[in-house]
Amino acid sequence: MDEIQECPQAISSLRYFKEKAPHIPVIGAGSLLEFALQETAFKMPVGRVQVLYLYPLSFSEFLTASGTQNLRDFLSEIKPPFESFDNAIHNKLIELLRLYLVLGGMPAVLKEYFSSKNLLNCQNIQTALLQTYRSDFGKYAKLSQHKFLQKVFDSAPRLIGQRIKYSNIDSNDKSRDLKNALELLILAGVITPIYASSASGLPLPATINERKFKLNFLDTGLMQNACGLQAELGTTNDFIQINSGAVAEQFVGQELKAYSPANKNSDLFFWTREERGSSAEIDFIINIGSDIFPLEVKSAKGGRLKSLKMFLENKKSKFGIKVSQEKPSFHDKLLSLPLYMIEQITRIA
Repeated sequence: MDEIQECPQAISSLRYFKEKAPHIPVIGAGSLLEFALQETAFKMPVGRVQVLYLYPLSFSEFLTASGTQNLRDFLSEIKPPFESFDNAIHNKLIELLRLYLVLGGMPAVLKEYFSSKNLLNCQNIQTALLQTYRSDFGKYAKLSQHKFLQKVFDSAPRLIGQRIKYSNIDSNDKSRDLKNALELLILAGVITPIYASSASGLPLPATINERKFKLNFLDTGLMQNACGLQAELGTTNDFIQINSGAVAEQFVGQELKAYSPANKNSDLFFWTREERGSSAEIDFIINIGSDIFPLEVKSAKGGRLKSLKMFLENKKSKFGIKVSQEKPSFHDKLLSLPLYMIEQITRIA
């Protein structure tokens, strides 16, 4: 049942499918479904429905869909010390990554690209998808909330990678109104917050500061479109560095969400230290089992890793992780992986 939020009674009826016709599998899906679930009159059939979170296609799924499953299989088998990693394979994967960053993972966009190879058509579909989200807000939000939802939704793509201040969205509006709108978009899954964590122990959500956060948008292709970037830029060598590396940070956050367990809405975290003379910030903090790892995103080749080294000294992590455009390597407590290998982090670490 697609767009099931249009008929809340259909969601409630899932209880009776479970009880009276359990042999019939029923799937309900819909954009901004969470908006409908927040209605006070709605009653969720608790214990009768399994909730799964579905994200845009990940880069690894893009490889499968594009007919390059052999590259995905190759990546799933390599391991340190990575001495035999072929330059031709690396360059091909970087080329595909640039294409993915332009297209994103929305199924309608990829279907069009694989059938026509027309980037302009893909951009038009992205534009239509963004407009659909804007139009849907009016169905589930009060008129007084609508304009704030629009402002936050339109501002989020250009604020990727930045510490969020409500004044950067609109200095003339009350922070409370913008905060409420942001919370609705987070609830709907259109925006994911990246909260500052002290990384002092597990679980990571218990160590966050909710006043310090960054944002991740739904999809890298939609983000690029909303920022007004032309698809043709995807063929340029420095495309990943556009907007001070925000594209790369968006991609990594989106990938981490895509490979998280489907039965829960996983959070994203970063680490910051604000002390005079020794400030530092790590783009993402992840845990694999009982271990916490710092993950630094570098859009350009090379780059200093002062914050990563500071984290390793303070938190005694086994090693740090850097993702960039460089080939994989492991040396001196630094696991360096190319951006296209996010799926492999938990296996290799």
